[in-house]
Amino acid sequence: MNALNKVLIPALVPILIAGCGKEESFEEGGRLLRIRFVAMANGEPLSVGKQYLNPLGEDYRVGTFKIYVTNLSLMDESSTPVSSAAECFHLLDASDPATLVIDHRFNEKPFTRIRLQVGIDSLRNVSGAQTGALDPMKGMFWTWSTGYINAKLEGSSFFSPNPDRSFVYHIGGFAGEERTQREVLLDLPGNGTWTLDEDGVSEAVVNIDLDGWFRSRHDMPIAQHPVSMTPGPTAVRYADNYAEMFQLESLSRK
Repeated sequence: MNALNKVLIPALVPILIAGCGKEESFEEGGRLLRIRFVAMANGEPLSVGKQYLNPLGEDYRVGTFKIYVTNLSLMDESSTPVSSAAECFHLLDASDPATLVIDHRFNEKPFTRIRLQVGIDSLRNVSGAQTGALDPMKGMFWTWSTGYINAKLEGSSFFSPNPDRSFVYHIGGFAGEERTQREVLLDLPGNGTWTLDEDGVSEAVVNIDLDGWFRSRHDMPIAQHPVSMTPGPTAVRYADNYAEMFQLESLSRK
């Protein structure tokens, strides 16, 4: 595991359980998996307003970082889902620790991967404004025709050509070549197998490394791309990048 991703996680954080629709497919009486998401920058937990240096050598400060995580599934060694929470939607907000910890119950079948989706599926995008994590008051909804923002990153940088040195990334798009929903597969540490406990909690710590926003599958310097607020090729490249930002740091029993 990359040393940059090894961090101390606060022991007590409020738990977010809401955000699932009536069509819940996870196991009501199943075993508990807790996922703690940790936004990272320069190898440390992100602090809103603090200055960081991205992998392209540009300084930046984050004012807002929000991203949708949906369709959680546990996968076996053949990449077949063994248990799913397909109709659950979570909006992670770096400025609100309560949103970064989520609980779901799954069945007892052993698994080797955790799968999640980044972004909102096309059906929900064309269903208009909704409630819960999908409430437009969360600031992640454009219009009924353009749908949801899957990820939002806003801040400032000396390298931004904007007069106020700001950068603004609202990444969305759900149709055809403009689709910005991405699947993320997280292998267990050591490519191992895990079975959730009948009693107690299994806890996964998943880092979200903002370094990857600027450089992973594509180099996306602030100096060249200070703004992306509409669906299109630039948004798709950012989506390719944010799919690479997630790393499973640890899985343990509590």
